[in-house]
Amino acid sequence: MANNDDNNPISPEEYKNVTEKMYTQNLELARLYKEVDSLNKSRESLIHLINHKVKSSFTHSKYIFAGLLDGTFGEINDEIKKRAAQGLESDDTGIKTIDLVLNAANMAKGTVKYDMKPLDFRQITEKIIEGKRGAAEIKGLKIETDIKDGIYNMLGDAIWLKEAVNNLIDNSIKYTKQGKITVNLEDGNGKIKFSVQDTGLGITEEDKKNLFTEGGRGKDAVKTNVDSTGYGLYSVKLIIEAHKGRVWAESEGETKGSTFFIELPATA
Repeated sequence: MANNDDNNPISPEEYKNVTEKMYTQNLELARLYKEVDSLNKSRESLIHLINHKVKSSFTHSKYIFAGLLDGTFGEINDEIKKRAAQGLESDDTGIKTIDLVLNAANMAKGTVKYDMKPLDFRQITEKIIEGKRGAAEIKGLKIETDIKDGIYNMLGDAIWLKEAVNNLIDNSIKYTKQGKITVNLEDGNGKIKFSVQDTGLGITEEDKKNLFTEGGRGKDAVKTNVDSTGYGLYSVKLIIEAHKGRVWAESEGETKGSTFFIELPATA
């Protein structure tokens, strides 16, 4: 790496070494995910390895790419800036993916402590929707809402419920190439009913069996979203069930879109 003291620009060879290291880390992460999916034995050691070894490697290379962009290592040309920005984005995705897997593992073990307090589920929903509009627009998608008047009070952990709502909307954005996403919210009979409807890939009957399982995903998931891990919907299931609710999906089949539902107990 270039010497900070003499402010020399990073050389092409040094940059090549950094990008090769990132590529090797990505391959190692993919290998570890497959092991976590297929092995129950040595689960704890694998999770420990992902958390302490792979995540730290991503964090380190993220620091390097950020340093390239902010001038820490001297002046760099536009092409290297572009590559560094791509590397930084890749590292961010890797770290978020690792956190998703680790959160799911901790929830499955029952080690997550939920801070249950009175809250308004409508406020959570509306906040997440506004935060996801930008990601939808980048893909040319429109987010529509149909939020019925009602009382959406419940007892829950706001942080984890935000995670569940975010994951469902994010899932529809990732697997929808064109069209729109419609978010519905209504209350009735002591239940809060939330749904996300998309015009995306659709779900086969076979795929429905795996959707909310650990590492479960549709057969064409990776073709549409290379970052697919199968842990997003699994996390939603664990969070909602911890709140004494249920989650499910409906679809008329491939290419016909999907609707994902959450049902939660309301309070007076």
